[in-house]
Amino acid sequence: MSAYAAPIKTALIVFPFLAFAISFILVIREYRKYGTFLFRRALILYSFVFYLLCAYFLVILPLPPRAEVAQYTSQILELRPFYFVSRFLQDTVLNIHDPSTFIPALRQGVVLEPVFNVLLLVPLGVYLRYYYKLSFKKVVLASFLLSLFFELTQLSGLYFIYPRPYRLADVNDLINNTFGGMVGYAITPMLTFLFPTRDELDEAAYEKGQSVSLFRRFVAFLIDWFVISIVQAIGMFTLNLIPEYKQWFAGYPVLEGRVWFFAMVFIVFMLLPKLTNGKTIGKKVVRIQVVEEGHEKIRFRALFIRYGYLYVVYGLISSYMTSSADLLNSSNRMLQLVSFMLFLFCSFLLLLFFINVLYVLVRKKRRLFYEKASHTYTISTIKREKNVENQ
Repeated sequence: MSAYAAPIKTALIVFPFLAFAISFILVIREYRKYGTFLFRRALILYSFVFYLLCAYFLVILPLPPRAEVAQYTSQILELRPFYFVSRFLQDTVLNIHDPSTFIPALRQGVVLEPVFNVLLLVPLGVYLRYYYKLSFKKVVLASFLLSLFFELTQLSGLYFIYPRPYRLADVNDLINNTFGGMVGYAITPMLTFLFPTRDELDEAAYEKGQSVSLFRRFVAFLIDWFVISIVQAIGMFTLNLIPEYKQWFAGYPVLEGRVWFFAMVFIVFMLLPKLTNGKTIGKKVVRIQVVEEGHEKIRFRALFIRYGYLYVVYGLISSYMTSSADLLNSSNRMLQLVSFMLFLFCSFLLLLFFINVLYVLVRKKRRLFYEKASHTYTISTIKREKNVENQ
């Protein structure tokens, strides 16, 4: 069992990092299609990823020393189909007339190895039929291809990292793995009758996706600012190659950052949504849209008020608070007092902002203060697709 425990422990260590890496992709995909990310769906998808990770590590681990592998002279490839049957008949201690040999026979490698290879891909067949709704033929093909990937990984010495294979690439493993996927497909109804069907998950997701959660808007926010950071970095680097531009902000790097910040806010959150009728890049990705009450198309004035409150006012407040240390430590008592009062006022405004966000979360209302001030709100642009069961 220790041979199997070590790869699974490794998978448990690696999984959180892998899950974090793929989370953003999964979240974007789910929001693009359904407008929400169901916890039940997340459990299914992440458990599938964890299973694939365990299966892969069971195939490649433990990793022997490279110098040791270079000395191996063992067979590297087995091309005799169903040779595991011949091995069983030759090496088994089983005697059907002697019940005392039954248990020892089950503990032999000639039994455990093919059984393990069958069981390895049984979960794959279950996942593919239950969640991805693949046909029997497609499950067989997917099982065969995954098994082929495992065998080629072994035959290549872990993609030529090792001077030669350190495990046997066996066509019998290919047969048993593929059969395991078929078994998984066959037993899926017996294992998943207590779980919601894929159609039920989709229906619940579409229903929940009609409302716009703060988390969905936060994902759009992250996408927008990710794009902005890339554009800003490229723009600043390019323009700094121009001597005249460098002279404008010589000795004032903070000012340059502020100018870029407000320029990006104007372009991305005011000008672009005006041209696209309320959609930024991030909102387009997660399929939401800002609309104005009583207007078919959103006006620039509404966008200016909305994002002026959010980014200009609170952007200036944050900028002041991060650079107020010198004023607060000034030797001029009056300037120090005024700066302190201004600092308290800015802190109070930021506190109100966070209280408003918490209030919206607790009361499950979807409109923040800057939306009320601009008479705008955010809607979902997802249309419930017909024939969901055919997806």
